[in-house]
Amino acid sequence: MLLMRLEDEARHKSEDVDNAVLADVVLALQRRIEVNHDFDIPYLAGYSEDGRTVYIDRHLPRSMASQGRAVRLAPFLLTHEVVEKSLLDKLRLHYLHAHQIALRTERDAVRAAGVSWQAYQP
Repeated sequence: MLLMRLEDEARHKSEDVDNAVLADVVLALQRRIEVNHDFDIPYLAGYSEDGRTVYIDRHLPRSMASQGRAVRLAPFLLTHEVVEKSLLDKLRLHYLHAHQIALRTERDAVRAAGVSWQAYQP
């Protein structure tokens, strides 16, 4: 796990909705969470009990083609799982509410990376 100073992690500065800031968030989450692709995972991805590892189904391709470039899938799935787990554990939200917020965060991260949400859907 490679951590940076918090000030250095927030490379882009904006308090508005901003794709570059969201990309910084996704990178910050990746620095904190281990991703494991070794198992068969129902619903494509899940998290460990302590939330330090996100498991992504071993059969899911690691990347997809989008606009002539390879786009890694793990950062978006990791973002979903971390947001969902945090809302469940810290705020004790109902699963459906936590999942809805996580799904929208994942969607926005996908779009911020320049990928169509429709193309991203399995």
